[in-house]
Amino acid sequence: MKVAIYTRVSTSQQTVQNQLLELYEVCERNDWTVVEEYSEVISGTKGVEERSELERMLIDASRRKFDKVVIWSVDRVARSMKHLIQVLSQLDDLDIDIYSYKQGIDTSTTMGKSFFHMVGIFAELENNLRSERQKIGIKRALDNGAQFGRKTIIDDLMISNVVQEREKGLSIRKIADELDLNRGVVLKICQTNQI
Repeated sequence: MKVAIYTRVSTSQQTVQNQLLELYEVCERNDWTVVEEYSEVISGTKGVEERSELERMLIDASRRKFDKVVIWSVDRVARSMKHLIQVLSQLDDLDIDIYSYKQGIDTSTTMGKSFFHMVGIFAELENNLRSERQKIGIKRALDNGAQFGRKTIIDDLMISNVVQEREKGLSIRKIADELDLNRGVVLKICQTNQI
């Protein structure tokens, strides 16, 4: 059987090599011939159109280059059900199956197809929970005075403009909007200059 291997990592600090080593072993054990390898470094939350290797794999699938796609884990294909179903449907329409190594799922069976969808739901849930925790953490950090992003360099002209606007009776929010500054910067200038 001709197969394609698809691997993905989210950051350039990670490597696909561990995934590739194990997936090649799986293919060898099953007597599958690897005809193409698709690897990329990109977030799994990105759509197919933003993932060049996934898109290339789907194009090759439409050309019938392989019969099965071997992946490390369901979440390597997609972190949202929408994207997962999109990929699975395209491959299913072409009679190309997916084998997910970590979950031991093979979509060539009815149970495998169903289980693949269930695992996808949990991958999306995990991603949503992680995002929620990050937002809560960022809010807590901001509430405790943490600053994010690049520091604004406050110069004499900026101070002069803020002081002038404040003396006109404008609120910090209005000054920030008028001068296209962060409210925190305006507040800091006002506090430093006691206005």
